[in-house]
Amino acid sequence: MISIYYRTIKNERLQRVEGIRVGSWVDVVDPSEKDIRYLNRLGLSLTQLEDALDPDELPRIEKEGDVVYIILNAPYQKQGRVLFAPFLIAIAPDIFVTFSREHLECIDRLLKEKEFYTTQKTKNLFYLCLKIAESYEREIRKINKNIYTKKVHLSKLTNKDVVSLVELEEILNKFITSLVSLIGIFEKILSGKYVEIFEEDQELTEDLIIDSRQSLDMCKTSIKNIVNIREAYSTVLTNELNKTIKFLTSLTLIIGVPTLIASFYGMNVALPVQTNPLAYFYILLFIIFTSFILVLIFYLKKWL
Repeated sequence: MISIYYRTIKNERLQRVEGIRVGSWVDVVDPSEKDIRYLNRLGLSLTQLEDALDPDELPRIEKEGDVVYIILNAPYQKQGRVLFAPFLIAIAPDIFVTFSREHLECIDRLLKEKEFYTTQKTKNLFYLCLKIAESYEREIRKINKNIYTKKVHLSKLTNKDVVSLVELEEILNKFITSLVSLIGIFEKILSGKYVEIFEEDQELTEDLIIDSRQSLDMCKTSIKNIVNIREAYSTVLTNELNKTIKFLTSLTLIIGVPTLIASFYGMNVALPVQTNPLAYFYILLFIIFTSFILVLIFYLKKWL
């Protein structure tokens, strides 16, 4: 689906128009073959458009003729899962194009900005990159809250929680890969080789790099926390297993001694006090005494 927006400083509101104008923003979501051919007729590279639809495409920035192509990975939520969508920004002489298979929240946030003008292509590039960087930060903070909750309730973790931590670690590793590429793209943009950089744009780009590096550090810290939780959980499980084995061993010995004595007196051979009329009570008292001694020993050793 293609949506075309237009707004200059003279316009009070953002307009959605039908045809292409100089300075318009062309937003393409889940494109059809017809949409791709239409963009190709506007001067965009067919190869770049097809690459942007590849879910495994790596972030990069390239310039072909008068058009600058920037492919980023934007995080988004789908059915409670964090996924990544390749996201193409194309800056042509007359238009600004965003192209993605998925509907991304970062574009909606930018379109709602009061001081958003489609004619300011360079500034819109920086603002859009800022929204993407903010998306990463929001997702990382959500993950950190989840990790903190599991850390607080470490003794109550289940196998499902451990699996969830492994999935979060995988997501954070993908975040790190995307953020490293994102920082590299920001640094290339800052060089002024691809788009013209003004003084205020330079400050914004430097802020983007700083924010992205902070998000990168947060990812690395979160991964360390997950590793620490897993190790702590493994230690807790090992301790619990040791306690269980000690308890079962103690219980086996406590039950085994009376069983052994009773087995001896079940034999058809001569045994002590077997002719005594009170033999049963003597044997019972001996079993109780022996069991009590064993229980006391294991209790003092903290096996029970």
